[in-house]
Amino acid sequence: MSKKVKILIGLIVIITTGYFGYNYIMTGGARDVQTEKSEYTTSATNVFTEFSNNSETATAKYLNKTVEISGKVTNVGENVITLDEKVSCQLQVAEKVAIGSQVNIKGRVTGYDDLLEELKLDQCLIVK
Repeated sequence: MSKKVKILIGLIVIITTGYFGYNYIMTGGARDVQTEKSEYTTSATNVFTEFSNNSETATAKYLNKTVEISGKVTNVGENVITLDEKVSCQLQVAEKVAIGSQVNIKGRVTGYDDLLEELKLDQCLIVK
């Protein structure tokens, strides 16, 4: 094989590995939060206080974990619910929720946005 072919094959392997690695990290692998047991149950205010006081410690504790968070709905988007103006939850399935109602959300913590001071969750569902 020529040197150019070996380099091309190497590049294809690296790009393919990078693509699948990126997708795995961004989607959390093949997880089903619905069937997982919550590792932590807390309120939106309490979890926000933990991140405000020490975001590094709170990130180590909650990142990529399944949590159940209770709070008052302060904003409703197409597939996003915000609790206590502090926790943004990306819903798996759009649901009708009234602003001002008290709900429990189960989801996977994807990170804390220091700029917006908002905790982000994905794969969320409303616990009934």
